[in-house]
Amino acid sequence: MTLAHCLPLIAYRRFQSNARQAARHQTSSSSPCAERDLSRCTKEGLPPVLRWPILAEVGYAKKRLSTQSQPAAAVADGSGEPAPSSALNPSGPANAQNLSQSIVERLPADVQSIMTTRICDLGLSIANSPVEKYVNRLYRELERKRLAHFRPQCYLSDEWGCPSGEPTIGIPLYLADSRLAVLERELNDLEGAVETMQYMRHEAGHAFNYAYELYKRDDWQALFGSFRRAYRDDYRAIPFARQFVTYLPGWYAQKHPDEDFAETFAVWLTPGSNWRGRYRNAPALAKLQYVERMAREVRNRKPSRPRGKPDLTVGEMDYTVAEFYERTLQEQPVPAQLPSDTELAGIFRSTLRGRKQLRPAAALVREHRKELADNISRWTGVQRPLVKRLVENMESRLTECDIKADLRLATANLLDLVAYTTVLALNNLEQRRKPVREKPRNRETAPFAALPPQRAESEREETIAVAGD
Repeated sequence: MTLAHCLPLIAYRRFQSNARQAARHQTSSSSPCAERDLSRCTKEGLPPVLRWPILAEVGYAKKRLSTQSQPAAAVADGSGEPAPSSALNPSGPANAQNLSQSIVERLPADVQSIMTTRICDLGLSIANSPVEKYVNRLYRELERKRLAHFRPQCYLSDEWGCPSGEPTIGIPLYLADSRLAVLERELNDLEGAVETMQYMRHEAGHAFNYAYELYKRDDWQALFGSFRRAYRDDYRAIPFARQFVTYLPGWYAQKHPDEDFAETFAVWLTPGSNWRGRYRNAPALAKLQYVERMAREVRNRKPSRPRGKPDLTVGEMDYTVAEFYERTLQEQPVPAQLPSDTELAGIFRSTLRGRKQLRPAAALVREHRKELADNISRWTGVQRPLVKRLVENMESRLTECDIKADLRLATANLLDLVAYTTVLALNNLEQRRKPVREKPRNRETAPFAALPPQRAESEREETIAVAGD
């Protein structure tokens, strides 16, 4: 059975569920990986994935993305009008459907066998799963910090997250099942042990904040900023700003005061982080000392909110594995600018004399895909899914144009790729932010209090999100 026969029939009740979640979380979201664009459900109607023809009699929908089979992209969106081609094929040749279908066909048989299984029927749980050891490790680290009454509840969900105001940690379901982990590694790059613990500590920071309701305190707001400040995905970070800690990639502490606290807590919790020495004489040290002080203050106190309400559990996911991953790929950010064929050909043009040692240039990109996405996102602050899409599109264009790379220039080619993709990612960030700048904005002063007045004013204008954005 091909993936085309496993594609989603995503019921309208799921859209209603997302709309309810959007209403519940529209003021803020607290996960580095769980910030969904749920406002799309209410502002723009059904997302593109729900514009597919619904074949209720058969119980599945076929998605028409190929320009060969559907040159006019004439897929109805429910209004009687053809769906826009951008909604069906947002990133050109490297679109999600073609990518996932080619990968699924070469997956192990046991992974292919679960594609049509509903997630709620997989019997997933944290107990006795590969992710259980990370939960236990988190609890041991909290115990070493003598937080006697703080053990945040963990549950399996669609992605990393800590629902706003809820002291509970959502862990991606694929970390609890080896078959789903194989699929995740192929489609989205799987977290390693170090990354998994980084996310665990970060989410624990949110949970600690919510469990003891620290964000309501005046001293918390004076140090970290307003908890009610709106979120935005495309924020402008100040690289190496010393008033923020550095933990998750992309200068993530600068995204929102709640993220600032969670990142600070994660650095404080990490064994061997030497935060006192690392941040000596830096403004961020005051935030770390605040976390230390709060931990001592509540050490023997039960949380104001000992248990939180999960956002979305695997038991509630009544859609198939194929549906879940198709939705995930569809919701990835779409680049505003893609790599140029001419520029890519120039990067791999060999000027060396002698016999060339050629291989497909796409192989070089494929070999370093994860490292490119990870490091460019880490140092630029551009969303990793966006960088990943740029890299994937680059690989696709190199394949389609049959561009070759000279093995003698492999290192120079890789350096060129890093520089080119970095500039492209930053340009995409700038273009994606332009419409937001034109809107009126609320001002928050706390996150930039340590900057010189002129620079602080400039960075506020670039960084503060639009209320209700």
